[in-house]
Amino acid sequence: MNIIINHSFMVPIYEQIVDQIKTLIRKGELKENDSLPSVRTLSKTLKISALTVKKAYDTLEAEGSAVTIHGKGTYIASANTELLLEENQNKKLYAIEHQIQRIQLLVNDLQTIALLDSHNIQYCFKEYDLQMLIDEIEEDLDYLNPQIHLNKNIKVLCDEKWFIEALENIIKNCLEKNSTLLSIFAYENETTLKMMIQDQGNGFKEKDLPFLFQRFYRGENSKGTGLGLYIAKEIIEAHHGFIKAYNQQGACFEIVLPQMKMKKKI
Repeated sequence: MNIIINHSFMVPIYEQIVDQIKTLIRKGELKENDSLPSVRTLSKTLKISALTVKKAYDTLEAEGSAVTIHGKGTYIASANTELLLEENQNKKLYAIEHQIQRIQLLVNDLQTIALLDSHNIQYCFKEYDLQMLIDEIEEDLDYLNPQIHLNKNIKVLCDEKWFIEALENIIKNCLEKNSTLLSIFAYENETTLKMMIQDQGNGFKEKDLPFLFQRFYRGENSKGTGLGLYIAKEIIEAHHGFIKAYNQQGACFEIVLPQMKMKKKI
């Protein structure tokens, strides 16, 4: 059974598993009474949480597509032709909804850029726990199943709303490369704060590095609008900081911010 997880989709991972198993049933590749991999086996194969696989199997069972026998495993239930026809229609609707989401994302990004370009944003700088900001981001990006490790919780002087948007765009760029495991290394001294956001993927292509923060630049296999990193850069510079990207055992984004009181309007 071949299941492929796309971490850049705005669809929860457990739903991707459910949809693909139903597709295999519809194609006849999975038949009545065929056994599914154990929760532990599939979670290890896909490198995701066992709870996510369990939720997918529970959903299949609730819908009548699978049945779990205690001590034996989970099996494909009797085919429900009416259900499969409905699922086929839902698949087409999903494709349409996905395109609508992409268009809405582009519109939102363009509106954000227009606001940043206006230089009329009222930034409200306060001190926040970096761990708290990361927790909010993990909740916002739950559908991508991020697993973020922070080496040290420190205070960050920032505008909460805008700084979270910048970090989310950077983290989504890492997750888009199918690397759900991220490390954030935070360092500080009296004048500066440095953050290194690093994934465990294959890193950037050298040809992309000079252009990553340009408007509408999209590397190979990119599924975004090409605006996320540009927006992140603009927000960080509005915080009197700077950002750069390079390869270091995967993709690495380095952010440096000043640790000083700033004006509320920039």
